[in-house]
Amino acid sequence: MISRLHISNFAIVSDLNVEFFPGMNILSGETGAGKSIIIGALNLLLGERAQKEMIRTGSETAVVEGHFRAAGHTSRILRELDIDAGGDRLEIRREIRKNASSRCFLNGQMVTVSDLKRLGLELVDLVGQHHQQLLLNSANHIRFLDDFAGNQVNLEKYHEQYNKYQAAKTGLAELKSRIAREKEKMELYRFQIKEIDSAKLSFEEEEELSKEQRILENAETLKTSYYSISERLYHGEGSVTEILNEALGTLEPLRKYDASLNNSLDSIKSSLFNLEEAGRMLEGRSQEIEHDPDRLQEIQERLDTYYNLKKKYGGSLEQLFKYREEIGSAVGSFQDSSHDLDKLKSAVQSYLEELCELADVLSSARHNSAARLSRKVEKELAGLLMGKVEFEVRIAAEQSSSGEYEKGDTILSLGPDGYDIVEFLFSPNPGEEKKPLAKIASGGELSRVLLAIKTIVSDKNKGRSLIFDEIDSGIGGKTASAVGRSLQNLSRGHQVLVITHLQQIAAFGENHFLVFKEKSNGRMITQIRKLTLKQRKEELGRMISGEKVTELSLKQAEELLEKGKK
Repeated sequence: MISRLHISNFAIVSDLNVEFFPGMNILSGETGAGKSIIIGALNLLLGERAQKEMIRTGSETAVVEGHFRAAGHTSRILRELDIDAGGDRLEIRREIRKNASSRCFLNGQMVTVSDLKRLGLELVDLVGQHHQQLLLNSANHIRFLDDFAGNQVNLEKYHEQYNKYQAAKTGLAELKSRIAREKEKMELYRFQIKEIDSAKLSFEEEEELSKEQRILENAETLKTSYYSISERLYHGEGSVTEILNEALGTLEPLRKYDASLNNSLDSIKSSLFNLEEAGRMLEGRSQEIEHDPDRLQEIQERLDTYYNLKKKYGGSLEQLFKYREEIGSAVGSFQDSSHDLDKLKSAVQSYLEELCELADVLSSARHNSAARLSRKVEKELAGLLMGKVEFEVRIAAEQSSSGEYEKGDTILSLGPDGYDIVEFLFSPNPGEEKKPLAKIASGGELSRVLLAIKTIVSDKNKGRSLIFDEIDSGIGGKTASAVGRSLQNLSRGHQVLVITHLQQIAAFGENHFLVFKEKSNGRMITQIRKLTLKQRKEELGRMISGEKVTELSLKQAEELLEKGKK
């Protein structure tokens, strides 16, 4: 139950305090007065997302505080969060800061928005036009049935197991992919090792082949040049050695006259010897060198092997050998993860088996509850002036050839809530075939169906506050009075807050609050005040006649209040 709400610098609220009471609390006011702002503030306390645009213009921080009395599974959630419950009183605080992230506090301890949302689901059930939209989508009908069937605990277990199963399945697929990639990579490495090793490359061979290639490519030039120079140095007519021999012949007899010639003669002899040797070597080399196209082709092909492998594996022979060492090490240390694959397959199967069991438990509870919910909704709708309608909760199993659960002769698909497909069928008039609720129900009928379901389900959620935000959409007259009476009956076991524009509904409240705007310091702000009996009559009179309250509307308001007494 929510006992007090404080809002500061939120939207057009400057500073607002309101105390709510057990029973049925009515909030009314003209359109645009700020009722939706109060609901928005309450939503923040229940874990809805905060936006900086909510901060009042000119302020740095917006604050919403709510005081609650614990209910439902709140004590379990508080224990999990290691928060002192402080008896049965809870204080929730949200701060939206312009230049920093928003903050959430529970009994003074900082918590996450998701933690707040878990707790909020146990404290308050806020029913608005959004819930009517949920009714229009048959995919959401399973939630209403689960609430009635009391499937919350088993749903939590199923969701937990489903998440484990999905995570394990994802992990299995990723591991399979990784193993395939690793094996493919090892196969590539082995191929590359074989390619490199079979080439039998070496620094020495590459160097020798390069030298030989240069000689063969220039064989004719080298052969001609060597022979020509050997002739000029050694055996040709007028060669250098012939000239030196003549010089020796001339100078040798002169030695007896000039002893200083000895050194010159020795130098000439030494030069002659070296030149003769060089000439003979060049002549021999000239004879050795032959133009051999076949050998040159062979060398070029071998050097192409070097070039291609270097280009493929690093750009140089040094980088190639380094790469060969790295992939050789990788292949040597490779460990096949197939044993991990078997473990994960086993885990997936184990999760699946447990998941199937939980899905059966959920489905059994739904099937056991569907007919009872149908009867109860029809009974509640009768009290809401829809006594002739027929309502059915239909359950089917989602079958698929690609499903996970082999159940007998069928294969079922397991979704986030099991394998059941739930849909509400509706027939507004006797004799008409029941059809999907979303296709044939009017806005007023949807409002009453939603109220009927919430009234029924609320019996299973004692202590939880119920907030109805304009549940009166599409209704009026006697129907509105019936809805008001139903809400009043609901408030006997729950705190009920009702935002309404209909005087027929407002008259059934025990406590009535007026939401209004007033000017303060040149700006409009939203305020709220609890009405006295006299003020209630005036507010109901306004709701009946419009802006101007008449004697007749006040008289009608008095009659409505008398009718609304328990």
